[in-house]
Amino acid sequence: MDDRTSDPLALMTGRVCPRLMAMLLGGVLLAGVASGCADSSSHLERPDPAQMVNSGSWYAREQWPHDGRPFESEDFVVYSDGASLEARQQLAGLAEEVLVEVVDEMGVDPEKMFRFPADQDKIDLYANRYNVLEGGGARAYYAGVIIWSFDSETGQDSTEVRAVRVTLKHELVHVVEALLKGRYVGDVAVGDPRRMPVWFSEGTAEALSGGSTRSAPRTLDEMNGLTAEYGRINPIAWKVDLPLSESVLRSYPNYYYPMAHLAVEYLLDADGLDRSPKDLAAVMLDMGNDVSFAEAFESHIGISESDYEVQFFTRMDAYLPQSEFPLEAIGLGLVSVLVAGLIGGSLVWGFRHWPVVAAPTGASGMSAGDRPTRRGFLVEILVVAVISVGFAVLLLVRIAVSDLPPYAQRAPGYLTTVAYVVASAGILMWAIRRRANHLRSAFLIPLLVVVATGFTIVVVQAIF
Repeated sequence: MDDRTSDPLALMTGRVCPRLMAMLLGGVLLAGVASGCADSSSHLERPDPAQMVNSGSWYAREQWPHDGRPFESEDFVVYSDGASLEARQQLAGLAEEVLVEVVDEMGVDPEKMFRFPADQDKIDLYANRYNVLEGGGARAYYAGVIIWSFDSETGQDSTEVRAVRVTLKHELVHVVEALLKGRYVGDVAVGDPRRMPVWFSEGTAEALSGGSTRSAPRTLDEMNGLTAEYGRINPIAWKVDLPLSESVLRSYPNYYYPMAHLAVEYLLDADGLDRSPKDLAAVMLDMGNDVSFAEAFESHIGISESDYEVQFFTRMDAYLPQSEFPLEAIGLGLVSVLVAGLIGGSLVWGFRHWPVVAAPTGASGMSAGDRPTRRGFLVEILVVAVISVGFAVLLLVRIAVSDLPPYAQRAPGYLTTVAYVVASAGILMWAIRRRANHLRSAFLIPLLVVVATGFTIVVVQAIF
């Protein structure tokens, strides 16, 4: 009798492996075809410039025409330079949802508190499909937001709902601020006491949105790392926007925004000044009644802005823990020890017990001494498979729930994880075939899987 029909490992090698690989390859090809179809179905031709309308609430700031096909919802009017109707509807629906969150958190009654421009009664959204703001991203202004569309063609910003949502919430906090004051920050002259400082405006938007860039530092080690790289710049001294430059575009998301986020988070935290978003809204509302920021801030926050600036780093030293317990590092260390033990044990045990001379492929029967070796190999296959699948699941979860900046695309991470699973499955199938041929190299499974895992980690870190 042929040994391949009696040995389950040989059966797996001869039948399951080709089928599995064919299924995996088919799945990848199907996903590619589906993606291509989705891309082609969403394509629209760019509007004829002659049909574009040169007007809009944003036009004084960005002289971009719209295509004359606005979509209107309860609180928003969505204009665009060519976004599809579906993309406009999706953006409007998300904006309605986010606006409700913002006004609820800030304790705002839009009917009584919002002060719209004379020619508006809704918030304008300009959804970029082809245009790009200087510096990228999105921008708020008095009663409006410029943001990329869900079918943006520029490829500069993530069109995942979560990324758009975080950025949109950040910008809508700015819009609510402007509607409470009846004017936008940039519409008030620098030096005017009624002009809101940038740290408070951006810090509030970051704190309420959860952070649209890098999150606020959580430990003194993190904060000291930032000050070591960018300088010990007091965020409360950030009164006006800095002129755009390459260094500013780098330091804004990595230092200024996270530190402003921290400054406002301290105001709201029970371990800080224990204020609420309603207090922040009260500051804005007072400023709409021509109260200076300094007076409104001290009245509702309970400390003067000047004192907060002087005391900022001293307060942070008392507020932030020195460092966080290194759970990830310890977990990684334990896993590394486990994997190293598995690799070492596999190599030593495998090369000591495996037959020195490979048996012919067609040989029938199995010696009594080979049975423990075979059982050990099956256990090793099972352990490595469980570890590989577990790592892939953890990687998928981490990519899905990580607090990534809006510009970060999750899709490459998912594709890398799929490639890792395919590679691990290929390694296991290769090892089973080597085992069926009685070759020692079958015991290299753990080493090969660890190499694949390490390579995957490097790729994912490079992506994000």
